Amino acid sequence: MKKLLTVLLVVIVAAGLWWVANSSSPESRPSSSPEAGKQTALNTRESEQPSSNVGSASASDDQVKIDHSRSIDEDTEDDEYFDDRPATEIYKSADEAFEALKKASLDYDDIVLEQFVDIAKDCSWCDELYEKVKEIAFAPDTDPDQRSFFTEVLATSGRVEDVKTLVEAIENETNTELADIYAESLELAVGGDDTVRYLSEKLNSENDLLQESVVAAITNQGSRLAAEVLYKHTVEKGDPDGYYSLGIGLGELVPEEEALPYLRELALKRDAYSHLAVKALLNNGTEGLRAVMSVLATSSNPEFDKEMLKDAIDHVSYEEEAEAYLKELLKSNPPKTVADFAREILADFALEEEEYQDDQEQ
Repeated sequence: MKKLLTVLLVVIVAAGLWWVANSSSPESRPSSSPEAGKQTALNTRESEQPSSNVGSASASDDQVKIDHSRSIDEDTEDDEYFDDRPATEIYKSADEAFEALKKASLDYDDIVLEQFVDIAKDCSWCDELYEKVKEIAFAPDTDPDQRSFFTEVLATSGRVEDVKTLVEAIENETNTELADIYAESLELAVGGDDTVRYLSEKLNSENDLLQESVVAAITNQGSRLAAEVLYKHTVEKGDPDGYYSLGIGLGELVPEEEALPYLRELALKRDAYSHLAVKALLNNGTEGLRAVMSVLATSSNPEFDKEMLKDAIDHVSYEEEAEAYLKELLKSNPPKTVADFAREILADFALEEEEYQDDQEQ
């Protein structure tokens, strides 16, 4: 009996010591508040992430959560943390904006880049900011990736003077690698008709790298003036391909609504360059598709139109409105060329849908 009591006493003491040890450990106690629970979850995520992804000790809790969410799930980041406001609404000064750009340049953060696209119209501190950007973009010791980042910031500023800076850099650069960086950024240029007019002056440059970059930059704009400039340049060169094989030029223009009537006129010419106008119209979507079908409906040379439509289907993107339009069009018993193209597009839509369903099932 005494032995049994001794054993029970030992068990009770051991259990008491175990309870005291565990209850004194903060990790083992359940959270007494929602905030504590969040912090525990955050600590757990921190322990699972590489040290390079962990926010600094001085960072705010919200920033730490943002940093971790980026390393865990990019889709979640896009949905919950993407700030699509322009930089002029996010940053209060050129210094603050520049610091954000410097940090973003380290990993080529596209989210931050997007915040600075075409912001100059209502920006009180942009002159100061872009002077700072130019300094680092063209500094001899700037890292190549960061140089590319900052020259892209210049290209997409929406300011013709920044585009001019890139053009002059390409013209004057003797280092091929640096010239390539500047040219690749220039291709992404954003601007209005003032930018298009300036770039049009460089279309006949003897510098091939500059000329192709300028064509790409004008292709980006989509305005009627951009379409006019590209068409005129293509005709002057006497090259029906119009840079299409390079993925730039009139055939790759995504036209704004104001450019559609002009492009329709070019398609109606049914000349060696009309196929470029047809492709550009189709890049616009359903309204451009309607314009192309109206051109085909006037055909007196179906064989020429078949040639004009070569590779055109690659420029038709699926839209429910376009699908409905084509089905109604076929009910009206249109000319053969129109009907054939409509059926070809609908078949392509059906194939895309089938491939999408297959992907969903996998």
